[in-house]
Amino acid sequence: MDNLTALNFLPQEQLNLAHSHESNELNRYQWLALSFLPFDPSVSQLMSAMSMECVYRLSNLKEVAGRMELDACVKAPSPRETPSLSKNSPHFFVVHEVMGQQILMRAEEASEATCTFFSWLLETNATPELHQLLSTFVKQKNNEHRVLQECREQWRMKPTGQALYKTKQATHNRVH
Repeated sequence: MDNLTALNFLPQEQLNLAHSHESNELNRYQWLALSFLPFDPSVSQLMSAMSMECVYRLSNLKEVAGRMELDACVKAPSPRETPSLSKNSPHFFVVHEVMGQQILMRAEEASEATCTFFSWLLETNATPELHQLLSTFVKQKNNEHRVLQECREQWRMKPTGQALYKTKQATHNRVH
């Protein structure tokens, strides 16, 4: 990213970029929470908690924009379709373990891209009023990425309801 350090955005551009990106993140986490709800409520709750963190970051962006008298840069965009859900998939909800693993992998990849994006915004920042905010976002996004990594890794090892049923059935067959 060293070749990008010469690139500096105006404060309103940085606010707009950060707000747009975080709004997309909010949308993505809300859809992830819904898609995991019937298959794994604990993952759904995690995604819901991450969406609430996005709400807090958007609120912080609005607060800083207000102090800088750049409120217009953080107006709520119209809801967009989430890029993490495939139109080719016959299911919106997670219906089996493989699908859940794929969705968690894409969520982790998107999270990593978000870490890179906010690191880049911080690195190219030339506005002192935004430095602390962007620095905090980078830390939070790195933590978010680690949580998603752990979730995906632990979720793979966790027996699902169907796997538990098969295990119980196999145990029952061996006993009888």
